[in-house]
Parts: sequence; structure tokens; C-alpha cells
Amino acid sequence: MLTVTKIFEFEAAHCLPEYNGKCKNLHGHSYKLEVEVSGYVDEKHNKDKYPTMVVDFGKIKHIVSFKILDYYDHADLNKHFNFPTAEAMVQEMVVTLQEYFIVERVRLWETSTSYAEWRK
Repeated sequence: MLTVTKIFEFEAAHCLPEYNGKCKNLHGHSYKLEVEVSGYVDEKHNKDKYPTMVVDFGKIKHIVSFKILDYYDHADLNKHFNFPTAEAMVQEMVVTLQEYFIVERVRLWETSTSYAEWRK
């Protein structure tokens, strides 16, 4: 089995009203999302019949764009989550992506030095 990763970027705002810290106030982030999926490259296991490809990067882009980015890019994340932390977002993204792929890892960078990650 092999893995492939596609990286996305989006902008969004949120606040954590009940939190005692800077994130209590409305602010924005430039998020970076890494989606790693796995599969086989042999014809016996590869349902798409591309013996040298786990999955087309374009398929990952289409699903992530349609099912995730269209909702969160330039959005107020408080309208989608009760407590919109990177951890909550990653968990929701994994549930969504598992309908389409064998998800190995989802990493969401909230800043250039901070991320939340889900791993299989």
C-alpha cells in the first residue's frame, strides 16, 4: 500500500467566546490542510484500474474542494462548529473524507507553527 498527500490553503475566521485567552476575540487564520490517503497500485486491488496510481490528485482536489473548502474558505467557522478549534475541524474533515478515501492522515495548520493532526 502507498500513500499520497495533497495540500490545500484557505482563509477563515473564528472566535472562542468561552475561552480565557487571545482566541476569545474574533480573528482570522490562513489555514493549510494536508490530506493523506492510501491505496494500492496493483490491478488486483486498485478499483480505479490505474496500476501505477493510488488516486488521481484531481479527485482528491475535487472532493476536498466540494466537501470541505466550499464550506470553510472565507467563512465564519463559528457558524459551523460550537467550539471551532483546529482539533474539532480535523475530526469533522476526517469523517467527511472517509466516505471517499482510505484516510491515513489529516493535518490542519492554524498558523505556520501550530497544527492539529489525525492519524489512522
